[in-house]
Amino acid sequence: MQCIDGEPFNGWRIFSAKAGCWAFKGKDRIYLVEWTDYYVEGENNSLKTVLINGKPARRLKNELFVVSFGNFVGLSELVLLFEDGKKTKVPVEVLSPKVLEIYPELFSSFEGHRVERLSRLQNAFVEALTGEILRYSSTIPFHLESPTGFSTLESDEPINELFAYHYLRSKGERIIGAFETVMHRMKKELVVEEELLRPDEVDEVTLETLLSLVQHPEYLAPAGEGVLIAGHLNGYTPTKVLGFRRYESADTPENRFVKYFLNLLIEWGERVIEVFRDKAEVGSLEELLRELEFIGSDGLWDEIGEMTLFPYTSQTLLKGDGYRDLLELYREFTTYVPFFEELQRAIDNKDVAKLYEYWAFFRLVDELGAILGRKELKINITPAGELSESGDVYAQFDNGWRLYYNKRLTPRRWSYSVTLRPDFSLFSGKPSRKGTRLIGVFDAKFKLDVVDERAEIENFDELDETIEKSRKYETWAKLEDVYKMHTYRDALGCRFAVVVYPGRKSVFFDVNKGKTDDFTLTHVLTGNLEGVGYLRLIPGVEL
Repeated sequence: MQCIDGEPFNGWRIFSAKAGCWAFKGKDRIYLVEWTDYYVEGENNSLKTVLINGKPARRLKNELFVVSFGNFVGLSELVLLFEDGKKTKVPVEVLSPKVLEIYPELFSSFEGHRVERLSRLQNAFVEALTGEILRYSSTIPFHLESPTGFSTLESDEPINELFAYHYLRSKGERIIGAFETVMHRMKKELVVEEELLRPDEVDEVTLETLLSLVQHPEYLAPAGEGVLIAGHLNGYTPTKVLGFRRYESADTPENRFVKYFLNLLIEWGERVIEVFRDKAEVGSLEELLRELEFIGSDGLWDEIGEMTLFPYTSQTLLKGDGYRDLLELYREFTTYVPFFEELQRAIDNKDVAKLYEYWAFFRLVDELGAILGRKELKINITPAGELSESGDVYAQFDNGWRLYYNKRLTPRRWSYSVTLRPDFSLFSGKPSRKGTRLIGVFDAKFKLDVVDERAEIENFDELDETIEKSRKYETWAKLEDVYKMHTYRDALGCRFAVVVYPGRKSVFFDVNKGKTDDFTLTHVLTGNLEGVGYLRLIPGVEL
C-alpha cells in the first residue's frame, strides 16, 4: 500500500491539511477518508477541472481543487481534465475510520497497511446494515393504506424493487382474490358491428339493408325461378347485404386495465425475486408469481387488447366487484412513498448515517415487539401521495403502542415551544383518542465522539478541544447529542429521550435514581426510568 498524500502522482498530486497520511494508492484505486478535505493540483497549474462523480469540484484561487466526501462511503470516481485535453479517470474508495472504532476487537488503528482490511470491514458493515434492514422488515407484517384519490405523483411503476418487495409480500392474497373475482364476473359489453352478411343471417331488415342492394351490385347474382325478390331486381338476387352483428366482447377499457396491471405485477414480481433471492425470504413471492402467471395464461386475455388510455372515470372500475379492488391496489402500487425512495437512495449511495437511521428503526421495532407484543409496520398515504405531517410510518404493537418514524411533534399538541422531529417517537394509545400519550423519543446518530465523564468542563468547545488533544477516542455518544435529549424531554414532556448510536456503552441518567450503566429497552419500559441516555446498537458483521 503506497502513501500518495502530497506525493507527485502521474502529473498531479492530492494532499490533505492533516498530519500523517490520509491518501493511499492500492492496486486499482486510491483510498480517501470521509469528512476530510483533500486538495488536488496538476503540475505547473495544468489542471483545468476536477469532477467528483460527474460534478465539478470547488476551485480555489491558488488553482487547487477541493475534494471531500461527507456521509458517503464506498466506490466513487474522480475525473481530472487537463488544459491540454488529457483526461484521467481515478477510481476512488471512500473509507470511514469510524468503523474501526465500532469493532475495536478487529482493528486498533488506521494505518496504511490496514487500509485494505478496513475496506473489507467497511463493506461488511454496509452489507450488514442493508441485510439486516431487509431481514427485519421482511418479518414485519406490512400495511399500506390506499390513497383516497388519484395523485399527480402517480406513475406507471412503483419507486423501486424494495417497495415492490414489501408491497407484493403484504398484498399477495388480496391481489389474487381481486383477479379471480374479475375473471369469474368479467364485465362485457354488447358490440354491434355493421357487416355484409348472407340474407339468411340478417335478423332485422333496415333502411341500410335495402340501400346496400343498390350500393353493392357486385353481390347480385342471377336468380332461379320462384325467387320473389328477383322480380324487383330484374331477375337478380343478393348474395350479401348489409346487416348488424351483435355479440358480447371482453375487450373493454376496464379489462384492458386489468390485463395491463396483471402484466405489470408479473414483471415486477420477476424483478423483485431476482434482486432479493439471496438477500431476503422470497418463497411467498415465488408462489404469488406462479399464481399470477397461471391467471395470465388463461385464453380470455387473448381477445383483450393493450391499454392506451386509463379509464379513471369508469363506473365499472370505481364500483365493480374485483375491479374496484384492483384499482385500489394499482393506486397503492404506483403512489409516491418517500420512506422507500429515501431508503433505496441511502442503499445506492452507501449513505452510512442514513442507513444506520433506517437500521435503528427496524432494530427498535424488533426489540420493542419482543417486549410489547406482535409488531405490524404501517404506512399511511395522503390523497396527494405523500406522507402527511401526522406521521404516517409507524409500527404498532399488541398493547396499542406505536413507534413512529420522523413524526412531526407540533406546538400546543405535543411541544410547548417549536415543532420538533425526533427520528423515532413512542406513543401509547390510539392517535384518535384523547388518551394518547408520548412515552419517549429516540434519535439515531452515527457518531463516535467521546463523552469524558472525568473532565469537569461545562463548556462543550473546551471539552472538544481536550478530547482532540488527548486523542482518547472511544465510541461514546457525543455530548451535544445528550444535550439535545434534554431539550427533547423538556419541550415534549415525555418520560425519556435516548440517543441510539453504534458505540460501546449504554448509559441512562435517571432523574430519581441517577446513572445506570448497561441499561436496555426493557429497563426503560418496565422499570419506568425517567431521564435521558444513550443506547448501544450495533449490527454484527462477518469477515
